Amino acid sequence: MQSYGTIYQYQRSTAARAHGERRAGLFARAKRGLAFSMIALSLGGIAGPLTPTIRLETQYAYQQIQGTINSKQKTTTPLPKSVPVIFNPLKTEDGASIDPASKEFGLVIPKVGINTAVIPAVNPTDPGVYLEALKKGVAHASTSYFPDEDGTVYLFSHSTNYDWFVKDLNAVFYLLKNLKEGDLIVIFYKGKQYTYKLREKRVVAPTETSYLLPQKGAKTLILQTCWPPGSTTERLLLFADLIEEQAKEI
Repeated sequence: MQSYGTIYQYQRSTAARAHGERRAGLFARAKRGLAFSMIALSLGGIAGPLTPTIRLETQYAYQQIQGTINSKQKTTTPLPKSVPVIFNPLKTEDGASIDPASKEFGLVIPKVGINTAVIPAVNPTDPGVYLEALKKGVAHASTSYFPDEDGTVYLFSHSTNYDWFVKDLNAVFYLLKNLKEGDLIVIFYKGKQYTYKLREKRVVAPTETSYLLPQKGAKTLILQTCWPPGSTTERLLLFADLIEEQAKEI
């Protein structure tokens, strides 16, 4: 110990100082590890219920980016005027062909990656019936027409499958919110293909059920889901018009 006036300073050996620094470092790392673990657990608790949404949004964003990249890289040679242009809506954003999940009664929306079978003639006024159908996917309202008839086709499905909201719901229609006017919607029915173009999106109260009534005289399509996703506060309706009907079975 050395004396400097009235102040005393203890000098520790190099080995002692090194040992103390190692212990301090270990404690600091342990505290950081514990802190990160607590953050990870808390984020997991928050993000866990949102996993389906995160997955769907990520897939959609990837498809959009991939489609943009492919369109910029693709070089096309103009066809002679005598060569007809073939209209094919069954293409993904990156140009890949889509094989419909069902040609007996199926729904394909290329932009948002929807490709699913449709459950026909589901009673929209009987919760016991339609809730069971919605666990499987998209339902066709029995009060509406079929695609080969002269009237409006009405399809509905859930927009979320959060376990904490309603267990085992099917989130087929979650990404309908990303559709815009002019986007294409394809229905397969009894082997034939019906292509619709989106005309309008509308948010309505759940008490507005007039759209479920049979609408004869125009071959149109209405898609319905809950809005906002994970809520039953309102309904999101999408209205589309038939632009092409393939006469021959596929």
